[in-house]
Amino acid sequence: MNEAFHSIGNTCLQILGKCAGRTFLFLSLVTLSTHATNFPRGEKHSDFIPRVYDKDWSYYSEEETKAYTLQREYKQKEDVIFALKQGKRAIINGDLNLARFFLSKVNEKRTELSLIKKRYLAIIHFIEGDYKRSLDLISDQDYNNSLNYRHVCLLRVMNLVAMDDEKRFLSEVASCQNITLEYSTSNQFWLTQLMRVKQRNRQLLRGNLVENLRSTLASTEFTEIWMKMALYLNKEEVILKYVSSLPASSYRSKRIRELIGFAYYRVGEIKKAQEFIEDIESPNADNIRGNINLLDNKYELAFGHFKLALQKKENSQNALQRSIPLAYLLGQWEDGLNMLKRIISKDLTDKRKVTLETLFLIRKGEFDQAQGNLNYLEEVYNKNFPLEINLMDSYVAMATGNTERLEQASSELCRNYDGLNCWLSLQILNWENLGLTMKREENTLVLENFQVEALKNPWPKTPLTEPVFVDQKDIEELDSQEVTIDPRKAK
Repeated sequence: MNEAFHSIGNTCLQILGKCAGRTFLFLSLVTLSTHATNFPRGEKHSDFIPRVYDKDWSYYSEEETKAYTLQREYKQKEDVIFALKQGKRAIINGDLNLARFFLSKVNEKRTELSLIKKRYLAIIHFIEGDYKRSLDLISDQDYNNSLNYRHVCLLRVMNLVAMDDEKRFLSEVASCQNITLEYSTSNQFWLTQLMRVKQRNRQLLRGNLVENLRSTLASTEFTEIWMKMALYLNKEEVILKYVSSLPASSYRSKRIRELIGFAYYRVGEIKKAQEFIEDIESPNADNIRGNINLLDNKYELAFGHFKLALQKKENSQNALQRSIPLAYLLGQWEDGLNMLKRIISKDLTDKRKVTLETLFLIRKGEFDQAQGNLNYLEEVYNKNFPLEINLMDSYVAMATGNTERLEQASSELCRNYDGLNCWLSLQILNWENLGLTMKREENTLVLENFQVEALKNPWPKTPLTEPVFVDQKDIEELDSQEVTIDPRKAK
């Protein structure tokens, strides 16, 4: 194929020498003559001849047509490679939506680079916790040859750790160990320990095996993996036990110092944790600083550190899970909405996520969007709202002037002993549209010297005074005397 390609390139260059007016092909063909291009499987070279281009080809020879077609295909492949590079960069930065956008530009049917696209998509699904979908994407037969398998075998193993298929897991681990042995610089330490975790190795889970592996501390790379395994197994005390045994070279590694700082943070030694991460600018270091500020109730500083972590890694789940509540507490509604879109958590179901989004929309004053979310939640909950969502429904209905919905929501809440909505339920009887009435700008009640604080003060205790119409003494005097009235005298 390469020889044929170079032959075509040389022929084209000869033609270009004779046809100086068509030098627009020259630069692309110089590049093409040194880089072989593979055509998509199942399609012949002739399939790309000008049938898809709206050009008059009668002035071009067959060789020129082929050269132009090669140039177009090379340009298409360049575009695909660019999309893959940008997709990979977006995955590393944690922007999964942007990664999907770039990967959607790769046409799976027109290029063999689709295998790379599927692998990147599998990584995205793995990050999102959809392990079955991730495994399916990289289980294609094309990945089973030795050239491709080494790129996906570890991802297969990681997916199988989360799935209940031990037989396939053990088979995949054995195959992956064989194919990656020559590339591993740590003697496949992580893969071996991962297999032990999956098999519930008692020595490893108890921490005994982790402690026995301290002999690896002579190597910086081994030390890093050993510390990650200890933290993964919640054995941070083992790390701290052997911190003083680390060689000086280990302390020059920011990653190792970051892991030591994390271990100190976990055991509550905050000052030492801060000392180890002092000059480290990474998402994990920023998250640790944010957590430390949270412990001191310094919410603004904590929120700032978490935002820094998200700038470096847009899908940092630790930062997102702490930033969203802080965004609400600090009134950062826009930030809260943006962060909510990026969070990935099995515990955060779709309806809970929509509920949180509705809350931020209400506080931001975007009632129309909030109403759309409430309509969706009404279907999800089958018109049986929890109390919190019913409160939001009542508020949005009043803000949008939806009397019918306000009447329904306030009545339901009143039956659940919510005093404010009982009052609203009564006011609906007096006002044609309570929501619009509350938006009126003119004064509805004018009282001179009225102060709200006066309503909070206790009223003075003064006895009631009753006006006297008949003196009690007269009644008593009449009762004490026998009075005879002569009807004749009355006349």
